[in-house]
Amino acid sequence: MFSRGWFAKFMIYFGYLMSVIYVCLGLVLLLSDVFPVKPPALKFSFSLFLIAYGFFRLAKLVAKKTEPND
Repeated sequence: MFSRGWFAKFMIYFGYLMSVIYVCLGLVLLLSDVFPVKPPALKFSFSLFLIAYGFFRLAKLVAKKTEPND
């Protein structure tokens, strides 16, 4: 029904999309007043974690793309 090549390409694009979502969600949490009840230190640490995780996922995807296939 589905070929492996199609699914692999879909998962690569999905990984890039999720990296962007993590970074954007972290920025929204950091820069806006979405959760005004939460303590600022908690919001800052959680948003920093989301941004760092998004960049970490992006770096892993780029490194995997640039490594030679054996």
